Amino acid sequence: MNKYFLTILFILLSSLSVLSQTIKELEERRARTEKELNESTQLLHKTEKEREQSSNHLNILKRQLTLRRNLISDIQKQIELLEKEISNKSVLIQGYERDLKNLKAEYAKLIKFAQRNKSEMDILVFIFSSADFNQAYRRMRFYQQFLRFREKQAKEIINTQKTIKTELQQVSKNRNQLAINREEKETEINNLDSQEKKYAQTLRQLQQREQQLRKEVEKRKNAMAALDKAIEELIAEEAKKSKTQVRDARYLRISEGFAGNKGRLPWPTTTGVIVSEFGEHNHPVLKGVKIRNNGVDISTKLNEKVNAIFEGQVKKIVSIPGQNLAVLIRHGDFFTVYSNLVKIQVKVGEFVKAQQPIGEVYSEEAPGSAVFNLQIWKENVILDPTQWILP
Repeated sequence: MNKYFLTILFILLSSLSVLSQTIKELEERRARTEKELNESTQLLHKTEKEREQSSNHLNILKRQLTLRRNLISDIQKQIELLEKEISNKSVLIQGYERDLKNLKAEYAKLIKFAQRNKSEMDILVFIFSSADFNQAYRRMRFYQQFLRFREKQAKEIINTQKTIKTELQQVSKNRNQLAINREEKETEINNLDSQEKKYAQTLRQLQQREQQLRKEVEKRKNAMAALDKAIEELIAEEAKKSKTQVRDARYLRISEGFAGNKGRLPWPTTTGVIVSEFGEHNHPVLKGVKIRNNGVDISTKLNEKVNAIFEGQVKKIVSIPGQNLAVLIRHGDFFTVYSNLVKIQVKVGEFVKAQQPIGEVYSEEAPGSAVFNLQIWKENVILDPTQWILP
């Protein structure tokens, strides 16, 4: 191989490695998106038969639209990456084929050389006809090098042929996947169009119930204010205790463990979708109305168990009007808050393990909805739960 081709080969192989890694990451993200879409579809089936659609139903539809758009975007990125990989591999194969042609030409020259010098190439005649020992030694070394070089050339030809075959198979596989992805994209675009119409229809239905929705917003606002007060009181109590209490090894281990698992903490339920995100955002129906969320709202199955996302100590269980019961768990320097629960299974002061059930989501049978709120704090700083729990 010449130096120019080796340089091109290195660049192409490096870029193909990156492309393969990126395609794999996109496939993993698509799998997570499709899983959440399936879960949200199951939740919708439980509510869409109701005469009056709920805000939760609309929120799930809105989340599905976001997921569907993300899915189409990821499919398009996969298509572009596959096209680029096919192009790069085609260049690579052309280089290998040129190299194979050169190897075969060189090997043919070796065979012709051996045939022309067949009488002299008899190892014994060739060596013992030498004028002296040094010439015999040089001839023997030449013969050995000749054999090794010819063997090396033969192996390079075989290996290059195998490489070309492998690369051609991969290109064929990529072309098939590309065709599949293009079909999937068209399907998802049609699904998106259908869901956008369903969302618009549900939105119109809810807009006719503006007065009722404003009451729901006010009720939630009061409930969240009461929850904020309970959290503030707990943080103040814990701050006072920390002045006199020594942070022992257990406290430090739990705190470090929680921090070290950022982005990898388990979901508090086996199934569910986020229907209201962290921070302040517009109400999905009421114009000019802002909703502030110190955590995330998760819609899940009726009577679903809620689990602690990390080991810690239950510090408070408080009744919140409009949010039923809230459980506050301390994890070293961190707190997690789970509200709108019923059938609490833990006690204040109890140490819980990661993924230990702490209660059930309050479920409304009529609209078929079960939504709870998850918050994460570091002392008195509010954190976005989506940055901490698994995607």
